[in-house]
Amino acid sequence: MNIRPALLPALFAVLLTSGCLSYIPPGAKADLQAFATPDIQAGFAAKATAPFPATIAAVHVQAPDYSNYYIRNNGGIYGTGKYSIVTVHEAETQAEFDRIQALPQVAGLITLNRMLLPARLRDDRDFRAAAARLRADLVLVYTFDTSFFDHDAAKPFTVITLGLSPTRKITAVTTVSALLMDTRTGYIYSAYEDTERKQTLSTSWGSRDTADEARQDTERRAFAKLVDDFATSWPRLLRQYGNAAATSTAPKPSVARPPKMASL
Repeated sequence: MNIRPALLPALFAVLLTSGCLSYIPPGAKADLQAFATPDIQAGFAAKATAPFPATIAAVHVQAPDYSNYYIRNNGGIYGTGKYSIVTVHEAETQAEFDRIQALPQVAGLITLNRMLLPARLRDDRDFRAAAARLRADLVLVYTFDTSFFDHDAAKPFTVITLGLSPTRKITAVTTVSALLMDTRTGYIYSAYEDTERKQTLSTSWGSRDTADEARQDTERRAFAKLVDDFATSWPRLLRQYGNAAATSTAPKPSVARPPKMASL
């Protein structure tokens, strides 16, 4: 077969593109502002029940139709409508959950699964109702916003071609946002936001798995920062909303070590 020299560059580009792996960054964050009462008067009407000692339900939410590389291959997403709920724990470690559970006046920490949730998710009342069925007094609802940026570009990538340039730097940036809500009333006790980033050369991503490790790493470190902020704010919340007995920040006795987090 004879190929004209002028066509060789185009043919090479087609072969190169067809043979290269690409990585699709994760979907969007959930809009936590939608869970805060938009009406000013209704916002003031919501009251704190100060249910200390409190059981906390942790809920990971993302945008509708959210997906990431791990979920596309293994599952772990639930719900349609205004948001979706992630039921797998990638960024959240047992050690971080144990830190929350060991705080003073925390009676326990649970997570929600699809058995307690409607298929169509409308607003915060859906996961608050599920938390109420498990007798959880507070809900810690959080979402991740992870993007990948070229070192010299302002816009995030929608698709990343792996391993092409030995000098191309890619930065993964994760912001985790959270609200601590009263299960009964929807009152918001506190809001949190933390950001982590990681920069690598594109040649270090030889596969989609290695590329996704950057996402998981930044999300894991961002969640650890979130737990730091939560633990720091907890004594203030007890002083503001708890009773005299709840203001003690002394560590729990070793004989009363809390059980492992349960997923019900």
